[in-house]
Amino acid sequence: MAMPETGWAASAESELADLEQIWGTLDIPGHRVELIDGQLVVSPSASLSHSSAIDTLIEALIDVKREHGWRFHTNLTVHIATTRERLIPDLMIAPKDAPGYGDNELLASGVLLVAEVVSPSSRRQDRVAKPRAYAQGQIPLYLLIDQIAEPATVTLFSNPAGDGYQVCQQAQAGEHVRLPVPFDISLDAETLIG
Repeated sequence: MAMPETGWAASAESELADLEQIWGTLDIPGHRVELIDGQLVVSPSASLSHSSAIDTLIEALIDVKREHGWRFHTNLTVHIATTRERLIPDLMIAPKDAPGYGDNELLASGVLLVAEVVSPSSRRQDRVAKPRAYAQGQIPLYLLIDQIAEPATVTLFSNPAGDGYQVCQQAQAGEHVRLPVPFDISLDAETLIG
């Protein structure tokens, strides 16, 4: 027999349902609206350096993407089923048949890699909240391009477990980050951090 929800659990569920409803109706031109850590987060569109880093990453991954028949997504939401969070990575790579959730979302369980480029307005989300959320969604690889860190870095998070990733590989200019199988390629950090 199922136990009735306690007052705080019912309240939290109701609040999350309200946030999901609001999230589903927001469309703010020139901005991304995400549901992270029980909050609606509105961020401005990417800058030129931000966009250039993603373009460089796409160029580096295009051959392996074509070889496997994967899809690149740059404006699609990833749905973290365990927490019901909705995040919009700067780049998401998934098989053609990855399971969707509505027309605008992919379930995290079908995603191979997500990438984020840190901007001044997204530091906390990209460095703290998103690694936790992506790991909870069991996304195998999270690539963080941090052009505003001192020094600038590219970090690959892998082997998700619980609320985090077990492996963290970081590279600076002059170094490389190795994406494991099924990617099996090395990325030049300097080209990504510009």
